[in-house]
Amino acid sequence: MKKTIFLSALVAIGMTFMNCSSDDDSNADTTAPTISIQSPDLNQTFSTDLGNGLGPELVNLSAQGVDETRIATMRLTVTNSAGIIILEDNAESTPNSDTQLLISENFSTNNAGIYNVVFTATDASGNVATSNPRTFTYED
Repeated sequence: MKKTIFLSALVAIGMTFMNCSSDDDSNADTTAPTISIQSPDLNQTFSTDLGNGLGPELVNLSAQGVDETRIATMRLTVTNSAGIIILEDNAESTPNSDTQLLISENFSTNNAGIYNVVFTATDASGNVATSNPRTFTYED
């Protein structure tokens, strides 16, 4: 009889702990950051040779990520028309960049062709947003 009471008490205690729920899930951040591409303009054209030995024109690649809680990283990836990655860059948040983070990088090439840049923002909860490819062209 004592064993039955003891086992019943253990089962009741175990069920109490298993049925506990946390309200933390209701406050979980499930919203991905937003991305605002600032440069280059869509389908913008640049020169591979400015003449007089000045070399190719520089393209400023920049975007801002915004999150309602905390943005963790921004990444930019440039690919050529064959899909080969030409440039990658990352920016990580600092204590001063809680909800906004800017990534900016200059790019140039001597190779004429069509290029795409894609920006990716990740917030502190792991939610990810990826921009549509922004296409730009280098011409001789």
